[in-house]
Amino acid sequence: MIAKITLFLLFLLLIWGNLVAGLKAGLACPDWPLCHGTVLPPFRWDIYMEFMHRIIGGVTSLFLVILSYQRFRVYRGPVKLVPVIILLLLLAQIVLGGIVVLLELPVDLTTYHFANAIVIFALTLYISFYDGNKRKPRFGIGGYKGLFFFLGLLVFVQAVLGAYVRHSGSGLACPDFPKCLGYWIPPELSGIILNHFVHRLLAYVITITVLILLASSYMTKGLRMFRKELLVLICLVVLQIVLGVGVVQTKLYFAVTALHLSFALLILSLVLYTWFRGMEEKYQ
Repeated sequence: MIAKITLFLLFLLLIWGNLVAGLKAGLACPDWPLCHGTVLPPFRWDIYMEFMHRIIGGVTSLFLVILSYQRFRVYRGPVKLVPVIILLLLLAQIVLGGIVVLLELPVDLTTYHFANAIVIFALTLYISFYDGNKRKPRFGIGGYKGLFFFLGLLVFVQAVLGAYVRHSGSGLACPDFPKCLGYWIPPELSGIILNHFVHRLLAYVITITVLILLASSYMTKGLRMFRKELLVLICLVVLQIVLGVGVVQTKLYFAVTALHLSFALLILSLVLYTWFRGMEEKYQ
């Protein structure tokens, strides 16, 4: 139960952070660790959006420490390092969060802060899947299951690139779709246009990769057991592309961007779950 609660809190924390950014409330609490010099800041909607982000972060951290400690006690061998790494990344995340605020949201550091959060989310998903009792921790990237590991890496890079696109002000660099500034390939690929275009290009690569895996599941025995996951995955990817178009068409409307991130996390979760299941299948 604690694993599910921790995952939910991490998911909520990431989405809430996205909403804070979308509503331009990231500096509503300009100091850290206090907010406007007090433990309980004055009431204003933007202040409390940021303040609640910190509260959710604190509760999530507590659950993450408890879950990591539980897994550390039952894990054996090298995988015992996974919960330790999670706690080290959590500590780095807390410090980074303070620095990001004090330096007034620098683009590179804000993107790294998001990337670190995604890594924590992925590792927490791992220790949630492998409880150390019924499911022993495993790691393997050979054979067909390795395809989902590398697909997960692609999705991770795409999510981080999406964060960079947003924080660097590149979200509306290509205001049209499916073309970019009226071109399939813009003549001037640099700066914010390059950022946005690469983000779109990687979305197509991920979509084509999932389609190839799905088609292969009808022809290859090794991928057949993943067909249900791949069918759900392609539906999520298509919806994610539609939401990506919606983000541009609504000019980065905060609710649409939050939903866009939600689907990105669902896609990453499903890809990682499929990878975990593939590793387990070897031992059945």
